[in-house]
Amino acid sequence: MDHFIHLPEFRIIVCKKCQYAILPSHIDAHFAAKPHKLGPKERQNIAVEVAEINELIGDEETLRRSEITFPLATSAPIVALGKPLENGLQCTLCQHICCTERGMRTHQWKEHQWKSKRKGGRPKRRASDESNPVPWRTSVHCQRFFIQGHKSGYFEVQKRETTPTADQPGIASRADQYKAAKQELEAALRKAKMEERRVIKEAEEAREPNPWLRRVGWAAHLASASLPQIAW
Repeated sequence: MDHFIHLPEFRIIVCKKCQYAILPSHIDAHFAAKPHKLGPKERQNIAVEVAEINELIGDEETLRRSEITFPLATSAPIVALGKPLENGLQCTLCQHICCTERGMRTHQWKEHQWKSKRKGGRPKRRASDESNPVPWRTSVHCQRFFIQGHKSGYFEVQKRETTPTADQPGIASRADQYKAAKQELEAALRKAKMEERRVIKEAEEAREPNPWLRRVGWAAHLASASLPQIAW
């Protein structure tokens, strides 16, 4: 595709030039406007090409009803979405991310009824977190799929020293994480099974008579003997 990068994991396509997701129902309007300004024939060809992609989220109503699982916070940035923002603020109460302090304060009051105890006026320089704690993190690297409307929220991505290749927009990193998690789970299951076998073996050995008792014939004698009645 000349104009899009398909992200099948999220059922979306991303405009290569604009670096954000476009719904198939918005293709004509998107490519008619800046910066593309494509003619009707070109826009129709793009729409036909996109229509051949299976399982895409097609329109706003479908997007509203769809559940999009955002990447893990430890995932590599998705190259198709461009360079991540580095000044994100993330709420520590619900993980919401925005990029302005004013927006975060509005969120805190609206969603959590939180309001800073600091009085009005110019804030002190180098004010410590202990003297003025706030329920959010700063300098969060983040991206988003859509720039407006449904599912346009930001998600955190890993801070990276190097940029991943355009051919693997963060997908390989998530695959590696899944593989590592699977290996850890398998190792834990093997350890649990070995421990279970050890406990069973010890229990069975505890029920077996002592080898010396078997050799002298006392095992059979003790097995058939009844315990004496003790009068209290």
